[in-house]
Amino acid sequence: DTVYIGLGSAGTAWYKLDTQAKDKKWTALAAFPGGPRDQATSAFIDGNLYVFGGIGKNSKGLTQVFNDVHKYNPKTNSWVKLMSHAPMGMAGHVTFVHNGKAYVTGGVNQNIFNGYFEDLNEAGKDSATIDKINAHYFDKKAEDYFFNKFLLSFDPSTQQWSYAGESPWYGTAGAAVVNKGDKTWLINGEAKPGLRTDAVFELDFTGNNLKWNKLAPVSSPDGVAGGFAGISNDSLIFAGGAGFKGSRENYQNGKNYAHEGLKKSYSADIHLWHNGKWDKSGELSQGLAYGVSLPWNNSLLIIGGETAGGKAVTDSVLISVKDNKVTVQN
Repeated sequence: DTVYIGLGSAGTAWYKLDTQAKDKKWTALAAFPGGPRDQATSAFIDGNLYVFGGIGKNSKGLTQVFNDVHKYNPKTNSWVKLMSHAPMGMAGHVTFVHNGKAYVTGGVNQNIFNGYFEDLNEAGKDSATIDKINAHYFDKKAEDYFFNKFLLSFDPSTQQWSYAGESPWYGTAGAAVVNKGDKTWLINGEAKPGLRTDAVFELDFTGNNLKWNKLAPVSSPDGVAGGFAGISNDSLIFAGGAGFKGSRENYQNGKNYAHEGLKKSYSADIHLWHNGKWDKSGELSQGLAYGVSLPWNNSLLIIGGETAGGKAVTDSVLISVKDNKVTVQN
């Protein structure tokens, strides 16, 4: 009944909203002690909120990917940094909960990403050097970025990380994730910086024997990253996201820097998974990506995000489905 939200454009701030209160308003909580973070993820397990990784500044002021874990205790309104580190960086990853454990997969390669920003820092304001760094960074094949395709599990009771499996295909960054029961879906995301995928992966934990399945694609042909996923009345929903139209064709034609010169576009499409395929079943009021999506009242609740031009929005959107018909409330 309580929604927690923080970091990103909020800096180190965290807020909560009691959805059952008569006077519904956001209440400020203790600030996050790990500094401002983008692309961190969170999970609520056994009454505590866990925050995983993200991108921020290190002690030297350099942008880097973190692999740390922080825990927030709502009863004491306090944070603690755990003595636990994931075996790889966590940015662009997804997190979901199954049987009391947090699972993490996807995300950028920590060494490659950190090295890119170290090079940019060394370049200073030298535009010619910056152009060379960008060309070198983006002009590689998808497999050369080593996005994380491992599935890691985090046990809050021991604060230990474990290997839980790996994708038979490839890792993504900025995918949308939603789970119900023993199944979790990873939808779209980046296959490499600037290049999205329209792929949809299903993780099936039924019988404690993890199986990876590939479903029909969505947002074809270019795909999106930063989309929103949820479930309403057993209908799987995928909405929004951002990408570069024409990038997939460029990449298939041998142009590794696939999004060079292309403008980022923001999708307003709402898709439903029905009878083994995706159907476009509605639209948001505007293209939207990179916000927070969570289940609420048997619907998909989207909070914040950004729209065309990278403009931040503070609105909330509620998407509900009944008899395969979509209702959008702003």
